[in-house]
Amino acid sequence: MMPADPETTATADDDAPLPINPKVRVGRLANGLTYYIRQNEKPADRAELRLVVDAGSVLEDDDQRGLAHFVEHMAFNGTKKFPKQELIDYLELTGTRFGPDLNAYTSLDETVYMLSVRTDSLAQLATGLEILREWATEIVFEPDEVEKERGVVIEEWRLGRGAQARIF
Repeated sequence: MMPADPETTATADDDAPLPINPKVRVGRLANGLTYYIRQNEKPADRAELRLVVDAGSVLEDDDQRGLAHFVEHMAFNGTKKFPKQELIDYLELTGTRFGPDLNAYTSLDETVYMLSVRTDSLAQLATGLEILREWATEIVFEPDEVEKERGVVIEEWRLGRGAQARIF
């Protein structure tokens, strides 16, 4: 086996950005939000919307552990325009299903909110974009919802530790 040629081999130290597919339209809004748009044939008549927030567990201080994940959960418990269960109720009326079409996750370095909306209705697409804005800036932290979600997040953490760790 021959060693790799350092002149032609990419390394982790390369600072070159990854190339963007020419079919992807990229822009930045005045508020600093970067967007990426690409037309796809499948799924038909659907737009896959994502809000990616640079907030994850590795970015938290010791006194902030679990905060990004907690905020992710609270996004589904109400925003200024969609209080409490109204967001989920509205989306279910439009055929959006919690899980396959509406979800979120928190990883080490990001929190991603995912929403699939129909594109045959301009109003639904506009509302989908408005929901992303609400998640970015208008999450409401009502005391009763905070207490309810605190238990859910703690239980997820406990279950994620594995059976052996839960015993102790």
